[in-house]
Amino acid sequence: MHDLRWIREAPEDFDSALKRRGLAPQSAEILSLDSERRRIQTELQQLQSRRNEVSKAVGQAKAKGEDAEAQIAEVSAIKQKLGDLEDQETGIAGQLEELLSSLPNRLADDVPDGPDESANVVLREVGGKPSFDFAPKQHFELGETRGEMDFERAAKLAGSRFVVLQGAVASLHRALAQFM
Repeated sequence: MHDLRWIREAPEDFDSALKRRGLAPQSAEILSLDSERRRIQTELQQLQSRRNEVSKAVGQAKAKGEDAEAQIAEVSAIKQKLGDLEDQETGIAGQLEELLSSLPNRLADDVPDGPDESANVVLREVGGKPSFDFAPKQHFELGETRGEMDFERAAKLAGSRFVVLQGAVASLHRALAQFM
């Protein structure tokens, strides 16, 4: 996800990074949501401070035997407004997070511009590409043929997209897991 502080400090850079990805500028919308969220957070803090002051005044008034009904009413009004503002802040924060998480990461400076991966540049090739006089099989086809991967049993045990590993494949899987 993108850093809001960086977007605040360099909205033009953010938009140009999105442009390299072929996307429309988004900084204005992001900064607008961020500004509204920060305004609500400031108002929330001020209301909480006011609520604390009035609550303290209620306690002092009751200790002196004075009437504190007006102050109690103010505290309950502040609590209601705090709830409304917290809901607004949560909604805006959700919108902002959804927008930021939907945007792709910015490209590194050395990545070439282009419409898709066809514009990528090959830096080097190591070794030759193998050519076979037969059609190569997928790893799961080889595992099933050798009896070391059982998809039917896994489907009965855990559902689809699982596999029961046996023999050398199971040992390899466990060794890799321990290594990592």
